Amino acid sequence: MTTETPRQTRQRPHSDDSGASSAYGESLADIYDSLYPTSGPAVDSMVAFLQELRPAPASLLELGVGTGRLAIPLAAHGYRVHGVDASPAMLAKLHENDTTGEVTTAVGDFAALAVEERYDLVLTALNTFFMLPTQEQQIDCLRGIHDALADGGAAVFETYNPQVYHRLTEATTRVGHLAPDALLLDTIQVNQALQSVLVVHTVMGSGRLRKVPEVSRYAWPAEFDVMARLAGLRVIGRWADWDRSPVTDQAEKHVYVVERQTV
Repeated sequence: MTTETPRQTRQRPHSDDSGASSAYGESLADIYDSLYPTSGPAVDSMVAFLQELRPAPASLLELGVGTGRLAIPLAAHGYRVHGVDASPAMLAKLHENDTTGEVTTAVGDFAALAVEERYDLVLTALNTFFMLPTQEQQIDCLRGIHDALADGGAAVFETYNPQVYHRLTEATTRVGHLAPDALLLDTIQVNQALQSVLVVHTVMGSGRLRKVPEVSRYAWPAEFDVMARLAGLRVIGRWADWDRSPVTDQAEKHVYVVERQTV
């Protein structure tokens, strides 16, 4: 496995749709850490999963790194972490959170990923892969990941189970609490034919109202397998969570591990 320090990320040409991802991050960077806890059992189990897969001090590339929720604890456990995100505001928050300055970052669209270095691990967590809105862009991302992997490297994807949304036949609203004086309303609409989910996040608090749309395109497990093969990768494991529990229809998430195909 490689021992190079990750330093540089560039972009391959593609049909650009990075604006939506950037707008999502720019709109939610200030509350993102309230939406997704930066510590606790979920983060601990993710670190343990990766430690078993490729132990530190492996080099790790996180796509859609956000505010560093996973990157910072991974760096604290000895991984050499480089993160890519389309949102400068997210990365600015990451560097505020990363008091030791261990995580390196780059602004970029991971659908057009092209890197100079090779990594022992590539991580795409928290449904980020599904935020690429077309099958073509998802395959392009997988090709970029193929090229970014070192010999013997592995890529890990955390996605929602498509069944979670595909079974919704009408608009649904969910309510969450951000703070004593702030609420988050998520209105969810699903287009089953397009495998598309539109979530409108409405943040209410302190006399302000903010709406942030989020679009994702889910891929069924069999489709994910085919897309991976088209990109020169193969799925070697799929679980319902970081604890390697078996997949069921009721599982809320899927965790995939892929490697390069062998000739």
